Amino acid sequence: MAEELSRSVPKQSSFVDYNKRQRHKSDSDHVIKKRVPPRESKRPGDVYITNKSNFKAQLNECLKKLGNGEEITLHGLGAAVTRAVNLALQIGEKLGATHIIDVTTSTLQVVDDLEPLHDSIDPLTQTRSNSSVRIKIYKKIV
Repeated sequence: MAEELSRSVPKQSSFVDYNKRQRHKSDSDHVIKKRVPPRESKRPGDVYITNKSNFKAQLNECLKKLGNGEEITLHGLGAAVTRAVNLALQIGEKLGATHIIDVTTSTLQVVDDLEPLHDSIDPLTQTRSNSSVRIKIYKKIV
């Protein structure tokens, strides 16, 4: 029994240690490297929301820009979509009915590079879809 077990399990030295979050789930010969998603040229009123950014600081930044009479556009991609919507709702709650919130959703095609773990394999790319939201907030004209 122990002899059968030792034949089925590879030697410890043959294991390669890599970060599982970067590894492509269905292909053991490649590692995923995510490219930076495409962005439009940044305008003064654009605010890009990520899950790593400080929510309260972005809320204050948006309120300051809106207080100066600017129009702002919140951009959220992937997991940050809900955070962008929450930020827009907080802004709407603080400003009341004086501003209009216009929401546009879309899907972006994001490209990932699959880098080979062995020299004999060619590098590949894969395309995946990612949800995005653009929330435009501007002062209501009376």
